[in-house]
Amino acid sequence: MASIVIAEDDKDIADVLSAVLAGAGHAVQAVPDGPAALDMIVRVAPDLVILDHHMPGMSGIEVAYRLRSEKATAAIPVIMLSAATPAAARGLCDITITKPVRAKHLLEAADDLLAARAVDRVAPEIANQMTDVPRLLAVSGFLARPDFAAGLDAFAERLAELAGVPTAAITLVLNDTVVVAGSYGLPTWVREAGGVLAEWSPDTIVVAEDVPVLIGDSRAGDEYADTPLFAVSGVRSYASVPLHSPEGHIVGTLCVMSETPGACTESTVQILHSQRISALDLLSPAGHASAAS
Repeated sequence: MASIVIAEDDKDIADVLSAVLAGAGHAVQAVPDGPAALDMIVRVAPDLVILDHHMPGMSGIEVAYRLRSEKATAAIPVIMLSAATPAAARGLCDITITKPVRAKHLLEAADDLLAARAVDRVAPEIANQMTDVPRLLAVSGFLARPDFAAGLDAFAERLAELAGVPTAAITLVLNDTVVVAGSYGLPTWVREAGGVLAEWSPDTIVVAEDVPVLIGDSRAGDEYADTPLFAVSGVRSYASVPLHSPEGHIVGTLCVMSETPGACTESTVQILHSQRISALDLLSPAGHASAAS
């Protein structure tokens, strides 16, 4: 769900950390030293950096200092791993973890930093809507219902056929995560993760502003072109419309996407609008009953 760079000169440790984070759905790049870490960070602009302290050529402290000194990298969250964490690390790194590292501890620290970064990178007016308590309670109400995805995968397949695109999804949008409730044609890594970070998805705009979003070609601008949903999965065209609860809260979206530029058009948006009531019926308790019968 996030792009992470690990700098660790011990290959066995690097392999274990990479496996743990990749198993949680993250895209991980591991490098053996400080200079390689700086090069990789410039290249991939990660969401999180994990640094060993004792490395040949350049220590983790030196890497952290370089990151904090540059405007482009100053805000990237940094975790430092060390058997004996130097005092300077506490002023340069967001979290320090003592070796040997427990997988659960690392994942919890990474999740906390990534969640905070997701909120920080969203515009204030969007963040206010995304964190609106009544809206989140409405979303939680849908998520708490048993088998809430029943029938939604089949609905997504029909939606993709109607729109003439290979991929469709019904989402429920929390403050920092777009949860996939039902889908057809989504990349395996998105399905296995259960969704994506809110900052990676145009659905954030849909929910915050209660408007449809249409992207003819993601590479025509830089707002989403470099996020994993588009860059890793190759999505070029995207359309999404809001889903409202019976009380009027924006709880999620109907969205479709394609690797073909221009595949999503104004007509696609109209098709999505026409299917909103059907999607909400499936999300409701009555929809579960009819899907099971």
